[in-house]
Amino acid sequence: MSNEQERNSAFNAVANINVQHAQLQDLSLSAARRLYKGGIRPGDPIRTRVQAQEMLDKIPPSQRAGINGKSTDVNTQKYLSDKHASHIKPHSKGGSNDPKNIEWENAKDNLARGDKPMTPQEQMRLNAKGHFDNLTGAVKAGVKAAPLGAAIGVATTAPFSLLTNGLRVVRGEISAQEAAIETLKDTVKGGTVGGVTAFVTTTVAAACPPIAIALTAAAPVLAVVGTAGMVYEFFKILDDHKQTVKIYYESLTQQELERLEAIEKELIYEHQKNLDFLAEAEAINQEITNRPIAPEIEGAMQRLSESVAIAKSLGLTSADSKMLTSSKLPHLLAEE
Repeated sequence: MSNEQERNSAFNAVANINVQHAQLQDLSLSAARRLYKGGIRPGDPIRTRVQAQEMLDKIPPSQRAGINGKSTDVNTQKYLSDKHASHIKPHSKGGSNDPKNIEWENAKDNLARGDKPMTPQEQMRLNAKGHFDNLTGAVKAGVKAAPLGAAIGVATTAPFSLLTNGLRVVRGEISAQEAAIETLKDTVKGGTVGGVTAFVTTTVAAACPPIAIALTAAAPVLAVVGTAGMVYEFFKILDDHKQTVKIYYESLTQQELERLEAIEKELIYEHQKNLDFLAEAEAINQEITNRPIAPEIEGAMQRLSESVAIAKSLGLTSADSKMLTSSKLPHLLAEE
């Protein structure tokens, strides 16, 4: 799997992440009523819109996050279903209904405290519980987003891996079975990158509203970058194939040229050998022609003996002349 495929899988996964946090206008009437009237005694004035927003902000971000307004409302109501708007300083002891004096607390804990003030230790526990709820809610959101991210990673990787390995089969680099295995590996990696990216990004965005806002604003740009990356990768694969094929055929041409040069050198060597042999034969022929001729039988036998020696020195055998048979010469000499 190439770096381009990993990058494109990550960009496309992030571009398709949608994390929103509940706003007052997104909430149903029952949820909004809890924010405006939670913890307020009958006859006391309800909170202002600004104060209601502050009450909403006291809910851990991930617990009021969703993919749209409807899901944010559902998640907010689910979180508040077992919560009371608990006064840090009891109402009976002059505590106000201002959000600064209110914490969202499990109903049974609020009822168990009665009209006692909330101790610093209890406030610390509530604060820690809020951070824990934010973390667990963010992780749950990330887990839900991971399958979509994995699917996007697979969709981003598989076609390009199939194209890359298919061209490798065409070039003879790998077999069809090996191409299938490589494509499967790349697809799994792409899905893993997409899934992990979606999980991490969604988890962070759910826990931190500013990041979610930034991602929402950047999503169109990320989508363009991811698409551009895929287009670039497509043409890069084709260009790499073209260059590889060019280099391959150039190497074949070079190999053929080297082979022809080797053949040419061999032919020149053989030709030179023949020229040397002919030159040597011509010299011997001149020696034979110009040698002194002795008279009578004795001179003829001497010339024959010299001719046989010269013939053998040239590599001739009895297959070339019967006169070169090893037993022929002694027989003639014996008759003399």
